[in-house]
Amino acid sequence: MYLSQAIVNLRTCQELRRHDHLLVGVAFTLIETIIALGLMAVVVGAVTYSLVSSLQVAEENQDLVIAEGLAQDLMNEILNRRYCELGTSPYDPYLRPGSVEKYPGTRELFDDIDDYNGWVEEPPQDRWGIPLGEEDGVGGRRPYPARAASLSGFRREVIVSYVSSQDFSKTLPFGSVSDYRKIEVIVSRRYPNNVVRQLVKLTRVVGHVPSEQF
Repeated sequence: MYLSQAIVNLRTCQELRRHDHLLVGVAFTLIETIIALGLMAVVVGAVTYSLVSSLQVAEENQDLVIAEGLAQDLMNEILNRRYCELGTSPYDPYLRPGSVEKYPGTRELFDDIDDYNGWVEEPPQDRWGIPLGEEDGVGGRRPYPARAASLSGFRREVIVSYVSSQDFSKTLPFGSVSDYRKIEVIVSRRYPNNVVRQLVKLTRVVGHVPSEQF
């Protein structure tokens, strides 16, 4: 009787040990799964962040390339104009377009450098006020299939000022003049969150060669 009871007790202990072993194995596997899921979440988050960062960098580089082209385009236009209006002094302290030149609301009648001082446009336009990408270069618009993507959000502005003859980086205060003018073309972009970021500032200094008249 005692022997039979001992055998029964032994079997019961063995079964309990097997059951405990199974429970431990299941618990350990669950912990491993949780850890694996956590690691996977970290990896996915890192990859997603890296991808988003790469896309942002690519977009920023694209904006810079476009901005540089827009700045150079307008600067070339300005540099192809006269230093000052015919028959006027090259030392006029008032650098601005005349009433006739301003009347169309475009750059169509701008014929000298100082006309561009204070010019602001958003989006960028050609001389006749047609958005870039739609213009045909002679005051008209391209056919729809030939039009480029919109430059909505980009902004161009121009500052023209006198600079010191000894130091071109020194802008002279109003009323002071010299034989040199600084032209600054600034290109910015307005993003969907309404934040405006300056992308490019292109600067050139041009000089006046005194003549017998001036």
